[in-house]
Amino acid sequence: MRIETINGRKVVCSHIYPIDELNVGQEWAQADGTDRVVVITKIENGQVYYVDNKSDTVYDKDWFSFQCRYCKVVQ
Repeated sequence: MRIETINGRKVVCSHIYPIDELNVGQEWAQADGTDRVVVITKIENGQVYYVDNKSDTVYDKDWFSFQCRYCKVVQ
């Protein structure tokens, strides 16, 4: 695990959290460096539901795939 600053945000990289450490309201930044932030809105049956900062469309991915695409914002 390492912390990097991407688009002015400190994010955790190279780490997969256990599902019980994912929480509603957490912000996650797109892992490819794109300036996109998503917020978790619900976690149910291993699926993470989230919205991005540009729309209110709800997306979902399984908890592992979600973390492969997004990095947790820590500051």
